[in-house]
Amino acid sequence: MKLITHCLTAALAVVIFSESLAAEDWPSWRGPRGDGVSSEQAAPMTWGPAQNLRWKVPVPGIGRSSVVVSGGHAFLTSGTPDDLSRRVLCFDCSTGKLLWNTVVHQGPGGKMHQDNTMASSTPAVDAERIYAVFVDDVGMTVAAIDRAGRIVWKVNPGTFYSNHGFAASPVLHGSGVIVNGHQNGNAFVCMLDRVTGKELWRYTPAVNLRSFSTPVLTEHEGRTLMILTGSRQTAALDPDTGKLIWSVDGPSEKFVCTPSVGHGMVFSFAGSPDKKSLAVRLGGTGDVTATHVAWRAERGMPYVPSPLLFNGRLHIINDLGVYSCLEPVSGKVLHTARALGSTYSSPVAAAGRIYLFEDTGRCTVLADAADFQVLARNDLNEEVYTTPAISGGQLFIRTTQSLVCITNAAQQSEPISGE
Repeated sequence: MKLITHCLTAALAVVIFSESLAAEDWPSWRGPRGDGVSSEQAAPMTWGPAQNLRWKVPVPGIGRSSVVVSGGHAFLTSGTPDDLSRRVLCFDCSTGKLLWNTVVHQGPGGKMHQDNTMASSTPAVDAERIYAVFVDDVGMTVAAIDRAGRIVWKVNPGTFYSNHGFAASPVLHGSGVIVNGHQNGNAFVCMLDRVTGKELWRYTPAVNLRSFSTPVLTEHEGRTLMILTGSRQTAALDPDTGKLIWSVDGPSEKFVCTPSVGHGMVFSFAGSPDKKSLAVRLGGTGDVTATHVAWRAERGMPYVPSPLLFNGRLHIINDLGVYSCLEPVSGKVLHTARALGSTYSSPVAAAGRIYLFEDTGRCTVLADAADFQVLARNDLNEEVYTTPAISGGQLFIRTTQSLVCITNAAQQSEPISGE
């Protein structure tokens, strides 16, 4: 009996160990690599209000920040209009229970777009702290909160002014947290020490223009680059020093999309005054507009939803719901179809599938292909303006009212339709 018990225990340990290897946190905006792609192979494909729903809980306050997942906990930011507070919330991933709700800042909401909120910046998480960024009518507040919900530090890196509010998310690198303060006031980008909040470096853009784009980190020829879009340009900075390495003009003036990086290129998207994109070959120094731009595009380009570079194809959904698939190196359009409704959420990918959430809460799941192969259509019957997180074989989604956890189940592998 002892031998049988020992064998069963060992087998269970192997299973748990294997699952832990397969599971991946989603600790920041667009996931662990900032590209919207999860390495997990067990993400759910079908669900509904009464199907594969592990739990659904109300979220206090209002916000359009996306959920992040780390260490068995889900984190959100939220704003409460009654007391003008900005909060960081922690939920248990197993049960959906709200574990803590910490007031980080209080102050007037300031001017913002009608679709923006006081809490539209997605937090970033490491093993010890949660990092959140908020603004009011005076300036920016960046805070670090420990895993128990206690504020570790809180700093004000600069004033902030924008008629459209704020939405860029913090990015973790080395010992610091990088914050994008592009604005119509005194624009800046800075890195703060994760432990103390002390400023490590500051970059000042040449032009003061608002931008909601979140920077992306990438490696090129043994060097780490931070790809930054805003102030009428696409640029690469040294994330250790904040020094500008190269820049390209455009593709337009103002940015919301996060750029995509791959195939030795940067894919940059801007939406105001014109919705345009361009592809830049990595490398070079200084102004490389004349030498490193590979292609440009205008038709069907997005303003808010960030495109998805996945398995050699660039998947784009624009704000009106027009889906396009491009060959990234050449910019050739492989497929385009207006098949969805208005969209703020950015696409994500896992298990060879692409997830496209519309504002209505409907999600179209596509096969990883150049054409539009629908695997499933699912609906939560609640509006979704955020981007989901994938972790532990589950999908976590913030709706306008709730936080939802969708569990995995046996999935079909063949498309139910082709359009």
